[in-house]
Amino acid sequence: MISSDKNILETKDLSIGYTKKNKQIEIQSSLNLQLKKGELCCLIGPNGVGKSTLLRSFSAELNSLSGDILLDGTSIKNYDSQQLSKNLSIVLTESVYIPNMTVKELIAMGRFPYTNFWGKINNKDREKVDEAINLLSLQSLANRNFIELSDGEKQKVLIAKALAQDTPLILLDEPTAFLDFPSKMAILAELRKIAHQKNVGIILSTHDLELALKMADLIWLLPEKNKVQTGIPEDLVLKGAISKAFSNDILSFDLKTAHFIQNIKSVDVLNIEGNSIEIEWLKRALIRKGISANTKQSMPLKAYYDSKRREFIIEKENEIFAAFTSIDKILTVIENTKFNNYEKDTSLFINYRNNYDNRLQH
Repeated sequence: MISSDKNILETKDLSIGYTKKNKQIEIQSSLNLQLKKGELCCLIGPNGVGKSTLLRSFSAELNSLSGDILLDGTSIKNYDSQQLSKNLSIVLTESVYIPNMTVKELIAMGRFPYTNFWGKINNKDREKVDEAINLLSLQSLANRNFIELSDGEKQKVLIAKALAQDTPLILLDEPTAFLDFPSKMAILAELRKIAHQKNVGIILSTHDLELALKMADLIWLLPEKNKVQTGIPEDLVLKGAISKAFSNDILSFDLKTAHFIQNIKSVDVLNIEGNSIEIEWLKRALIRKGISANTKQSMPLKAYYDSKRREFIIEKENEIFAAFTSIDKILTVIENTKFNNYEKDTSLFINYRNNYDNRLQH
């Protein structure tokens, strides 16, 4: 990764918010943040903590309540609109209505800070436009009317416009909000590549926490009440900042998987053995049903995966009690059997045991 020791963006005791009926409403205060060129920073936090407000303050769309924002070492208060547009580009989440303009024409608008009085683009501008189109794989959409596109396609076009603007700092407010998961991954991977290879600072706000933890070089975490926390994803996870900010009565953050899991009252009825991929997915299914994927205690029934026969085996007292070819069948039996009272209600299991014995004979 190429990164500069010099900050492309820095805040000094920044307070952000808005003014309502001549009264200042403060959302975040005493923000001292730094971003270097070559870094992809993900701005995360619960709803209402000021992520969009912070990005709009960086772009001078909103006035900060106090403190200062330095862009490449100079206060944004000292930039005129054209200077700012050459140093900073921003993509917001609001739906944009732009009729009678093709995708390529819209992306070319990112070059307007560099054009002459008549807004005429030159060969260098065209190269930047084509580069942005290629980076986001928009070739097939280039001549389409922007208004005809899906929300996800429109979002990618607006990101391409920001890339064509060729600024040392790019701000993106929920840039993947309308995209499917593979597209989200692709966009963030491309943005990270751009930040590193072009030595550009990129800040994006996102609600996709797990994706941010995978892809970000730097995290800015805006908690609901506590002081903002910054650092690489792994450090924020290990110090408990992520769990504290997002966990609640319904969800908790799993340190091992970096996923949020549902808090449920599990019933210990089945001992799980092994660590194969199949067993890991069996555990997930059981937990979702409120059944503990117990791996330590000795339970009446034991489950494991037979990789040779490609079957899930359930044993009772070291004797094969049932065999299943899919997790769905295991769940079906559990839901239709008094699992804790298996000795009194075993008809379904006995059927599976008989089927298993018949397969062994053949």
